[in-house]
Amino acid sequence: MFGVLVHHKFAQPIEYDAILWSRDSMLFIEYKDSVAAYRRMSAKRAQQVADSSKNIAKKFGFDEYAYILVVNGIPEATKKGNVVVIPLKELPRDEPDFQSTRSELDYVQKLIVQYEREENPVDVTRKRVIRDLNVLMSMIEQQQ
Repeated sequence: MFGVLVHHKFAQPIEYDAILWSRDSMLFIEYKDSVAAYRRMSAKRAQQVADSSKNIAKKFGFDEYAYILVVNGIPEATKKGNVVVIPLKELPRDEPDFQSTRSELDYVQKLIVQYEREENPVDVTRKRVIRDLNVLMSMIEQQQ
């Protein structure tokens, strides 16, 4: 899809220049036609758009997503905040770094690895488990 405009619950609408998808992932692409246009975009705004991309992909049932900013005229790949920024000429060869749309499951996996490890085992206390469960509950509530 090209030229997708998202209005829902946003003070400033989000426009994606392209959205590509496969069976389990979505790729959101925003294009800036000049370095000046890229510089006008704040890192905070780029992160907000990336977060919205995650939410959109999750709502449509995709397991993974990626959001990239493509800029005509920058000499090399860089980042704006946590968002990957690539030169237009690298777009055909770019391999997006897909991330999970399910941060709750990622957190549960992290806890399992942490509690299972043999070396340097975690001190499992009632207080620690309750804290970890509260973090998980908060993550789930934020997604609703």
